[in-house]
Amino acid sequence: MKFRRGRDLDESFTAFVATRSHRLVAHAELLCGHREQARDIVQTVLVRAYQRWSRIEHDDPYGYVQRSVTNAVTDWWRTAHQRHERPVDVIPESPSGPDSAFEDRSVLLAALDLLTDRERAVVVLRYFDDHTERDVAKALGISVGTVKSTCHTALRKMRVTLDDEVRGPSPLHGTKEQS
Repeated sequence: MKFRRGRDLDESFTAFVATRSHRLVAHAELLCGHREQARDIVQTVLVRAYQRWSRIEHDDPYGYVQRSVTNAVTDWWRTAHQRHERPVDVIPESPSGPDSAFEDRSVLLAALDLLTDRERAVVVLRYFDDHTERDVAKALGISVGTVKSTCHTALRKMRVTLDDEVRGPSPLHGTKEQS
């Protein structure tokens, strides 16, 4: 295989970043829960990917980089106790564009915040990125059964939150609307 150098390689990588970075940031944000942290993680992963671009561009570059983002977020969770900085709870900007398909992104992020790190990763990989249970298990180093049970528990937690948000506060028991 002949490796390209220089301008062609740079153009190929630039095109990849232009078309895929938005989705990668959305993926990372759903995993870690913080937009700015997600951007930092994706930027770091893209720097590493650029260094290997001539080897990965012909296979499945998006799959490679997405897996790298997932691994970087996992590393970020594992080293959280070593950091003194803390991400903010309120995201200062309102995202718009292809990754804001959910009507109220803040409600979705709030529901994801209720999940453990593992539950969040399983839900994001399974439903946002549309991976199979087997792929999620392989990516996270857990069994398929663990993916299924974790997903079940996580979705139940999210449904309660999302249902409460949609329905609003429940009326007092025993009161009926008068006609």
